[in-house]
Amino acid sequence: MSLVELAIGMGAQIVKLKGGFGMQRHLISLGIVPGKIIHKITSQPMGGPIVIEIEGARIAVGRGIARRVIVKRIS
Repeated sequence: MSLVELAIGMGAQIVKLKGGFGMQRHLISLGIVPGKIIHKITSQPMGGPIVIEIEGARIAVGRGIARRVIVKRIS
């Protein structure tokens, strides 16, 4: 599932980053790297950004970018 589909408050492991080299490089520079554990904090209404927490840092990403982050939900 993509980061957009992940329920608020749930944790997940990043499985894959979709997109070209530039997109992957941008995500990696934000700390969004396959294998890391993230938590979805909020999802703003009306197509707004999604806020995630990764290694203690909160990051807001747009929905277009969030659709390119493939995650696996953890229990």
